[in-house]
Amino acid sequence: MGSIKPLPEAVRATVRSASILFDLTRVVEELIFNSLDADASKVSVFLSAGSGYVKVVDDGSGISRDGLVLLGERYVTSKLSHLSDLDAAGSSFGFRGETLASISDVASVEIVTKAYGRPNGYRKVIKGSKCLYLGIDDDREDVGTTDVFASLSQKLLVF
Repeated sequence: MGSIKPLPEAVRATVRSASILFDLTRVVEELIFNSLDADASKVSVFLSAGSGYVKVVDDGSGISRDGLVLLGERYVTSKLSHLSDLDAAGSSFGFRGETLASISDVASVEIVTKAYGRPNGYRKVIKGSKCLYLGIDDDREDVGTTDVFASLSQKLLVF
């Protein structure tokens, strides 16, 4: 998987997702796809439908600090760089990298990650595609990523 970066202006409108993550199943599915795109061999899912809590933990390649800075913003992805990448069948499981930005519109999102070969893990908290916190997380010892969503809005789940 490539590095996380903003999409060029010319590509943004073309790849804008028409998908709506309207239920908890789709949210979990997209997060598992992100884990698989990061070459995870193990993915664990924890959820509480009543409280809207979702946690996905993987042993994938993790996210670099530079990638984490951009993660959760609109039109930022590691899944494609050019329109021609859309034609590359099987190049990724997930859909164009907009999942975390979309979920942050209706929930608090916390990402804890450690990239392969890096000495530190990092933590980022976002809400509404805005970074509320970004810093070192020395509790993350293993390579991989944990995504936690708390207070997932019922608006997301009811449609």
